[in-house]
Amino acid sequence: DRVGRALYFSRATVPANEGPHYHHIGLYAYKRAALARFVTLPVGVLEHREKLEQLRALENGMRIDAALVDTVPLGVDTPADLERARTLLR
Repeated sequence: DRVGRALYFSRATVPANEGPHYHHIGLYAYKRAALARFVTLPVGVLEHREKLEQLRALENGMRIDAALVDTVPLGVDTPADLERARTLLR
């Protein structure tokens, strides 16, 4: 939205038409109380459909702030990615 809060997450490209599209970098930090609340929430319809746990927070009125950055950082999603990250950190 206009103040830097996430409106939705999807595995599909949304919105579907022309316009800016952003690459999601998933870095989450929770206050203790928010995390305690989050883990008690049931999986909602949107999370179930998209398989994205962030939607559980949004469906339950929790705020997820977002920011635009100029570069896409290294992702660590596979053992090979982890080894590459370790090499860069040495």
